[in-house]
Amino acid sequence: MSEERSTLGVVSGGAVLFFVGKVASNVSNFLLQILLTRTLGAASYGVYSYAQTILSVVGVFARLGVTESIMRFVPEFEDKKTTQGGYITIAFSTSIIGAIVVSVLLFSFAGQINELTLENPLFTDVLRILALFLPLQVSIQAISNTFRAFEDARNQIFIRDVLVPVLNVVSVAIALMLGATIVGASAAVAFAGLLAVAISLSLLIKRIDIHVNFDIGREELYEYYNFSIPLTLTAAGSLLYTNVDRLMIGYFLGEVEVGIYGVAIGLATVTGLALSGLNQLFPPIASKLHSRDEREELQKVFKTVTRWSFTLCLLPAVLLYTFRLEVLALFGSEFTRGSVVLSLFVAGQIIRSAVGPSGYMLMMSKHQYVVLFNRWFLGVSNVIANYILITRYGFVGAAVASALTLSLVNLFRILELWILERYNPYTRRYLKPVLAGVIVVVLMRPIRTALLGYGIPEILLIMFGGISGTLGFVAIIYFLGIDQVDYEMYRELRGIEEE
Repeated sequence: MSEERSTLGVVSGGAVLFFVGKVASNVSNFLLQILLTRTLGAASYGVYSYAQTILSVVGVFARLGVTESIMRFVPEFEDKKTTQGGYITIAFSTSIIGAIVVSVLLFSFAGQINELTLENPLFTDVLRILALFLPLQVSIQAISNTFRAFEDARNQIFIRDVLVPVLNVVSVAIALMLGATIVGASAAVAFAGLLAVAISLSLLIKRIDIHVNFDIGREELYEYYNFSIPLTLTAAGSLLYTNVDRLMIGYFLGEVEVGIYGVAIGLATVTGLALSGLNQLFPPIASKLHSRDEREELQKVFKTVTRWSFTLCLLPAVLLYTFRLEVLALFGSEFTRGSVVLSLFVAGQIIRSAVGPSGYMLMMSKHQYVVLFNRWFLGVSNVIANYILITRYGFVGAAVASALTLSLVNLFRILELWILERYNPYTRRYLKPVLAGVIVVVLMRPIRTALLGYGIPEILLIMFGGISGTLGFVAIIYFLGIDQVDYEMYRELRGIEEE
């Protein structure tokens, strides 16, 4: 079996596990959203969603690049356990201390933040509760990504995509059954985080042999912070185009619009699961191949992974766009106002998947300052665009600005990767999924219209459309011909070696 296929097998094997985990995660998150929206309404859900958005913003500074740093330094020093343990020690110590500091600040200024944004008394309490949850969240992320860096996708996915979401749903469901408001539901999420930390930490101690090392030299400290600080600033820049829309909607519009917008974004994100799955093990593998100067194999893996991500995104994107009104109505009739927002973000996810893990390619090939410049330049542009369009067109304007920025940042990554490293993921093989997607769109629209005429319930319409659309897409791809590399990967995933 060739080294390329073995490498692709690791990436795709991790992606399969990720997809299974994400199915559980998305089902859990879907149930959580349904519980909150159906029980408490769009306004209360908007309060919770806005607090979570602020938590994700400040969490970037609390983590201080721990996710990417662990992914880089653990594989790089796999043969030097003491040095490797030193970098892990730096990562955990830095992120936990940072999380505690940020948590105290967020708790202290929650009232002022509420006065500047939603002006809802419930929001102050929710934000303070989630501020106490922040160190727990950062600890879970650090532990989960340590498993990821050691290429233990099973435990990483269990913690992040099964343990945490399931505990959230169970805790919130119990709280709502006892008559809790959104404040009580937020407290339930914090309690679930405490349980998740205890379980995940015990798994880490049991599964991974980490040489904890506090005897760290200046060289290691410089190397770590020279990598993590630019990434933190990079992530801060990325916040300007990933979260500023929701922050500005809360400031200019209100909690109802925040809730509707948040549901639409969450649904669109599901279409990008394939790329997110492939990204789980791609970064450490890309780092290894780049450090060994195995450019040819890295190029082949990059091409294949990018084509897979595009193909596997296109199908759910097409189906979600076709049945967007029916899907949004599941959360409540007022959420159908987000249909245009959902359509725009679906288009953005297609473009994101079409460029594959190009951002990680830049990062793992040590171009973190280029990534930093990209995100800040485009982030500032997104702030300006959101301000102009939200004040004129409401949350639809926010979606236009953010989807456009998301598309631009991904196109910039591909261009930079070609200029700096001469990597290009595109071949004629992309024409097959494009043709299949176009045919499915053309066929499903009249089918949807006809079924609506018979008064079929929304949930049955979604199920029928999903099943028939998937079968049609797969049949078209099969008719156009499966590539040899995909056959080989299927055999490897099934554990069948060619003679």
